[in-house]
Amino acid sequence: MKLFNKLLLKLCIITQLFVMNFAFSNTIEGIEIPLQYDQKFLDNHNKSFTNSDYLTVIREETFFPRDTVQLKKFNKALSLLETILNSDSFKSKVLSYKRESNGKREFQKAYLLSESSKTLSNEEVLKVILEGNEKMRPHTFGEMNINSYVKVCRSWRRLGIWCRKVIGSTTPSSSKWIKLNWNFYQNFETHQMVNNLVHEWVHLLGFLHGSEYMREEVPYVIGKIAGVVALEILAKKEIINTKLALN
Repeated sequence: MKLFNKLLLKLCIITQLFVMNFAFSNTIEGIEIPLQYDQKFLDNHNKSFTNSDYLTVIREETFFPRDTVQLKKFNKALSLLETILNSDSFKSKVLSYKRESNGKREFQKAYLLSESSKTLSNEEVLKVILEGNEKMRPHTFGEMNINSYVKVCRSWRRLGIWCRKVIGSTTPSSSKWIKLNWNFYQNFETHQMVNNLVHEWVHLLGFLHGSEYMREEVPYVIGKIAGVVALEILAKKEIINTKLALN
């Protein structure tokens, strides 16, 4: 019995370490992201957040199951990315975002891979995003390069942590690819796909997760903001289409 308990304890420790390491560049299911904004900053800032930086979205290689409905949503999400990330709405939300835990206009773990001593302000985080200089795609400034594939979990693999809990993942220090989980994407709406795609791409820029206040970290917050802006754009298009249909 003692031997069994020791083995069980070792297994729990190994599993916990695996999950902690796994979380550094993954989107975990069930994490709620509260969005709060500094209204004073917005009131004092110029109404237009447009600057010389423009991010061009380049769809390089994407592999998606031949599911007509979900593939259509995925293509829609990709087509919206450039509009979303260059919009005043997105920029103002990033710049004015403040943490729920301390009320400060900042992100948790706001530093890049291998640059932990340099904490970035909201303005600097936005600049990194618009520069689009992915760690494994150096010198592609001003580009959001999309290389993604969907993993369909089969057989016993469905029981694994990744298949059950992880929406998407990347390895920013060694790969340009974004791996997406069909277990979630088979039911996602367009704005949810936008949220996850942006989250994972932000990892490729060098922003990782820690073990505290993950929901206030750059990937989760930026992804959520992108998803919110996607809903705004889709709602406007729906209103326009409705008006056209009535005329």
